Amino acid sequence: MNKKVFLIVFFLVLILSSNLVSGAIPTQERAALISLYNNTNGDNWTNNSEWKMPPLHTDGFAMPGTEDSWYGIMVSENHVKKIGMVENNLTGSIPPELGNLSNLQDIWLWDNKLTGNIPSELGNLINLSWLYLWDNQLTGSIPSELGNLTLLSRLILSGNQLTGNIPSELGNLINLSWLDLDGNQLIGSIPNSLTNLTNLDTTDISYNALYTNDDTLRTFLNRKDPGWEDTQTIAPTNISAAAISSSSIRVSWTPITFNWSPGGYKVYYSITSGGPWTYSGMTTSKYTYANYYDVTGLNSGMIYYFVVKTQTNPHYYNDNTVVSEYSEEASATTGLLEEKDPPFGSFDTPIHGSTVYSSIPVTGWALDDYGIDSVKIYRKQGNTLVYIGDGVFVEGARPDVADAYPSYPNNTKAGWGYMMLTNFLPNSGNGTFVIHAVVTDVVGKTTTLGTKTIHCDNANAVEPFGAIDTPTQGGIATGSSFINWGWVLTPQPNSIPTDGSTINVWVDGINIGHPTYNIYRPDIATLFPGYANSDGAVGYFYLDTTQYENGVHTIQWTVTDSGSNTDGIGSRYFTIQNTGSPMSGMQVAYSKMEGNKKKYYQLFQISEIPIIDWEPIKIKKGFREDCQYRVVNIDESSIFNIKIKELELIEVELSNESQLIEGYTIVGNQLRPLPIGSTLDNKTSKFYWQPGPGFVGYYHFVFIETDKDGKVSKKNIIVRIEPKFLKSKQ
Repeated sequence: MNKKVFLIVFFLVLILSSNLVSGAIPTQERAALISLYNNTNGDNWTNNSEWKMPPLHTDGFAMPGTEDSWYGIMVSENHVKKIGMVENNLTGSIPPELGNLSNLQDIWLWDNKLTGNIPSELGNLINLSWLYLWDNQLTGSIPSELGNLTLLSRLILSGNQLTGNIPSELGNLINLSWLDLDGNQLIGSIPNSLTNLTNLDTTDISYNALYTNDDTLRTFLNRKDPGWEDTQTIAPTNISAAAISSSSIRVSWTPITFNWSPGGYKVYYSITSGGPWTYSGMTTSKYTYANYYDVTGLNSGMIYYFVVKTQTNPHYYNDNTVVSEYSEEASATTGLLEEKDPPFGSFDTPIHGSTVYSSIPVTGWALDDYGIDSVKIYRKQGNTLVYIGDGVFVEGARPDVADAYPSYPNNTKAGWGYMMLTNFLPNSGNGTFVIHAVVTDVVGKTTTLGTKTIHCDNANAVEPFGAIDTPTQGGIATGSSFINWGWVLTPQPNSIPTDGSTINVWVDGINIGHPTYNIYRPDIATLFPGYANSDGAVGYFYLDTTQYENGVHTIQWTVTDSGSNTDGIGSRYFTIQNTGSPMSGMQVAYSKMEGNKKKYYQLFQISEIPIIDWEPIKIKKGFREDCQYRVVNIDESSIFNIKIKELELIEVELSNESQLIEGYTIVGNQLRPLPIGSTLDNKTSKFYWQPGPGFVGYYHFVFIETDKDGKVSKKNIIVRIEPKFLKSKQ
């Protein structure tokens, strides 16, 4: 039974029993109840029955002696013993006069709209046993006076906007069995006095900005609230600073563990050690690749000091913006950067000597000791290089590189990809071409990652081809009616239905509909004359980006022509940026469990979870509607192995029994979010993944499944992505 259901049952018992006992309470206690009514807009409560039942006293309320019949009030032995106003639309502040109810045992005011501070006068309630104030809008700090309540057994303040430190006086609450402070804005070092709370059975301090440097306290908290540290918005560590020009300094750090939620790292600078600090800017995320920020516009030859804060924006588990303390300080003097090494990496696909047609993924990876600026794709023409396009760097595309080079900036974003439409190459994309990939670092030094010779044979291609125009490669999409433009053709003698019924739009591996098709565009008609759809190759689709989480996603079209030939069109990454964009229940790259706040971050945290070895998985590959599921059994290493081609959609049916599923990518000993372009749907227990350009190699996923009885188990799945085109046979 979850916390809310459990407490509501007790609340109903309280209300039913409140009518069984009556008594004339002291005038001071009656005045405290009237203050509660007036301070919290009692006339607008959902239920205020009997409070103003005629005849009225001169104070405007029901006659003295009737308080036991007032909604939410329980009187026993002529004293107020319990206040229970759950989900009753209380607005305003808690009156300090409640501190005069010296015999009060329980306060139940959760799920209201209370604002203001928690009155320090509540520390006078020495007989209080339960204090429930969760899911309100209370601000300010936790009063240290609550430490006087030595009979208190339950203190639940979660889901408010409380700030400041946890007062050390809470360590006096030796009878406390339930402490819940999660989802606030609490900050700083946790007091060691909490180790006195040996009777704690339930503890939750997650989703704040708390930390400890005391090993004894950490051990105690890990036992009472496992995983609490992995949910805290703390300052990043290992702060360093290095000049990258006469007016710029790069500030670097180690990102925090709690990096999956929205937010970023805020960088401040000063010309004196210790501040005062001037805000410079903020990274766009907290992910592991967001490990540096370039401060620009500085004076030449001056020493500057830097600190960093972590900011977590509102998310599924906390409606507040949470900001950490300042980090440790770093300093540097503006001047020219002396680079240690040139950029390096690899040019992986297409395979050298392969025969290709239509759209092909051009992929690889690149790193540098100070950071990469770009990877550009060229084709050789005589003695010159002709620019084709820029590779897009993708978070999580190359976990093998991230694991092999853990100390490099942006190591988790080393993989790059570009979708090249070979039909746009000379001679309508027919002939032999040499492709170059050139990387440039932040100081302008370049390295050729490699060259690939490809043989383009679009003249003999039979599959549809085309491109997506908007969103652009790595571009931005916003709003509820973003127009996704693209175009599609297919070689003669086949054609594409002009109603667009065989064209599908896919976002993160999910088919979301058909575009409006058969629109004329002169450039396409001129470039590709003589096709059945040359005069109507263009289509558009209205994409509601507000249904997706802000961040990077994949989009692709697929088309089937009249000859039953099917292919993908224009796979690319794009970024959704909406103000106040909701967290979708489905289109996120990690699984958000309703009512389950457990998150895993390290491999050791799941090592004891048993592996499901009796239940196979079912998979479908590709975009064809007539594709059938096939069964995949576990191997001798307790792993399900799946092999796909670059850009190929995969659909995995994980379980028929699970109620909740969480999914992670294993990188070294870390658990990372599922990859960009994937969707984990708990309603159907299915995992969808449409890998975009840049994903090639091995990807190890683990899925944690919880059945209806609460039993937890796991499945390990390795997906191997092979190049789309193999080398031509000689």
